[in-house]
Amino acid sequence: MMEETLPVPALPAAFDGDLLTDYVPDALGAADVRHLLSIGRPLDDEPLHVGRLRVPLARRVEVVPVISCAARARMLHLAEQALSVHVPRPEVFSYRSLSWQYRPAYQARQRHLRALAARADLPLVLALDVHRFGRSVPLDALTQAPWMTEGLADALTALHAVAGRSLLPGHRWANRLATAVLAPLDDTVAALAPGRWARWGDDLHVFVRDQAEADGIRAAAANALQRLGLRLSAEKSTVAPAASVLAGSARVIEGGAEQIWQAGLADSDVRALRFALSRTPPDDTVSRTLVNAVRDRPGLLPRAVHYLDRAVHSPLGQTAAKELLGTSPPDAFAAARLLPLAVRHPGLVPAVPDTLTAAGNRSAFLPLREIAFRVDVLRGQQHAHSPTPRMRRWLAQGASRHSHLPQVTTLL
Repeated sequence: MMEETLPVPALPAAFDGDLLTDYVPDALGAADVRHLLSIGRPLDDEPLHVGRLRVPLARRVEVVPVISCAARARMLHLAEQALSVHVPRPEVFSYRSLSWQYRPAYQARQRHLRALAARADLPLVLALDVHRFGRSVPLDALTQAPWMTEGLADALTALHAVAGRSLLPGHRWANRLATAVLAPLDDTVAALAPGRWARWGDDLHVFVRDQAEADGIRAAAANALQRLGLRLSAEKSTVAPAASVLAGSARVIEGGAEQIWQAGLADSDVRALRFALSRTPPDDTVSRTLVNAVRDRPGLLPRAVHYLDRAVHSPLGQTAAKELLGTSPPDAFAAARLLPLAVRHPGLVPAVPDTLTAAGNRSAFLPLREIAFRVDVLRGQQHAHSPTPRMRRWLAQGASRHSHLPQVTTLL
């Protein structure tokens, strides 16, 4: 059992923010957890189950560990208890606090980087990146941190035993811990370049006077990381003109969402396409070109579903949604994004192919099987497996199409 609670409603709000990066939207599990958090009830311990999901990223496909909503919330609670005594340096913009919000923080970092890039006395920027950071943080680097608690150390050790790592991608609590564990690196850089740097996750930008200063800071950073059991990425740690950040980390995407979408297609700019999909209202041009864009760039699928949730009531949006359902690879990643869309819009249910629900049913991850179960019930088909206790409760309540719909708004 949890030993203490955190301020209400701060923890439920942080949990809701965490769900924006959930690879498998789990509406009923999230509802159960949100209720417990909102009334300040502790989350009971439960056997930790780790699923596996093949996720297409920008440059590669990665097998990502996934855990239940309850496990996510429990880890978030433990992490926040531990980090209540930790205050990051002001140059650290990522996952600073329980009430931290992604977009304002990202924009604040952009402003800071642009101001530094404008300084004539700092013509170069040293970019530092930790090699495979999320996967390579040693367990003891976390458990020996000054803010660590016994409860969090035990939970991280148990997670490492079944997942092979202690920080899971896309989890707010993991990003909070990852941000905090690099504090010794922050201290090193701050001593050598006070006020002339910024960090987001494991990406650092240090503005320097010349190559010699850059080399000295890079060597000191490498030593600080070595003491944590980490190392710099040789490929991503570079020195470039300071103005280069204006086309990269400090880049501001301007224009209307439709124009940004068109430019993103022309330039194969995934960042612009992601930006447009989360902001554009239903648009015929976007709907008409969406399926091919996702087919060429599978990592766009979460944002595409986010867009279709708004556009599905338009004729071209409806057509795009049905085509995406019918042509997407019948794998767990596609099922985890597209089946929630069908649950939210039952008019799409007849367009769901059996291969997509079969992918959900084959999953070793229980919440994905439950989403597939909901779709099968909505289309009147016999489910291959006996309902879980949560699904039995849902059926007993009338299998309402409108009860606790899966979330498709996403930061992924």
